[in-house]
Amino acid sequence: MTVMKRQFYKNHKPNGDEYMFHLARDTESGEVFVIRQADFVVDGGSEKAMTLYEFLAGGGNRQNALLQLIGSLVPEAAQH
Repeated sequence: MTVMKRQFYKNHKPNGDEYMFHLARDTESGEVFVIRQADFVVDGGSEKAMTLYEFLAGGGNRQNALLQLIGSLVPEAAQH
């Protein structure tokens, strides 16, 4: 499985922990999903994949950043 990713949100916590969110696509199946990558100062990190539905159900800054990225992919065109 080959996964292409594009980061759309990054959050730094005061304790040094860092969270990055990527829009991802499996190039073989075409499945599109979100990957949350967390780098923890104390114990390394973790990665979690979730469906777009699961991710967008949360609402908030991360979700708004993904919606802005999706909107930027639609070209501006003259109105009909």
